[in-house]
Amino acid sequence: MRTQLNVTLLAPGIMIEGNVILDHGLSLFGIVDGNLIANEGLLHIGQGGLVKGQVEGEHVRIDGTVEGDLHARGSLEVNGRVKGNIYYCGTIRLGPSASLEGQLKRVSRELVIEDTASRADDTSNVQQLPRTLAI
Repeated sequence: MRTQLNVTLLAPGIMIEGNVILDHGLSLFGIVDGNLIANEGLLHIGQGGLVKGQVEGEHVRIDGTVEGDLHARGSLEVNGRVKGNIYYCGTIRLGPSASLEGQLKRVSRELVIEDTASRADDTSNVQQLPRTLAI
């Protein structure tokens, strides 16, 4: 049985204004002015690539620039520049040319969300969701 690999390529010269949400991998060499979320696969910001917003993915590799918070649920490799906080669950590798302006935080794979409707009355109503859900 052969596994199909789905990857979207956004080449140099492209600029997207708005959020980009994918259910597969992405390799970005252009500019995204908005949040960038890949639910599965490799999310790669290549050299010359720029994201002005939050980045979230399963496996993330940064060779370009991210100006916003970065969330990696699996592996994370940074060889480029991140201006924002980094939240990671799995492994992390910082290359020799990595530049970080923000905090580096290891988080659990589960995300805790409070029920806002009942929060005013009772703060004990907390729902735990798997981290794989995009928010």
